[in-house]
Amino acid sequence: MVLFPTLAIAVWEVLHGRGAAVYSNVYGLTIHYTSVLIFLGSLLAALGVAFAARLIYFWRNGHDGAARLRSIQSHPSSADLREGK
Repeated sequence: MVLFPTLAIAVWEVLHGRGAAVYSNVYGLTIHYTSVLIFLGSLLAALGVAFAARLIYFWRNGHDGAARLRSIQSHPSSADLREGK
């Protein structure tokens, strides 16, 4: 994967005071190493928020009394529907 060496170079350059240095990607666009790290930080932040929202969602559904009642109620099978029960 090309992502890991690019991140390693970006971290190395920023730590050594050369974060404004650029590299050219496959399309010939120049990208600053600090932009790579900012993109990675925002991606990790978005994934963290999504993970926290998922945990809260499942925690709330697990502690919802009405959710427990809905899971206990049986659903009619297709055979019951055909027989008119």
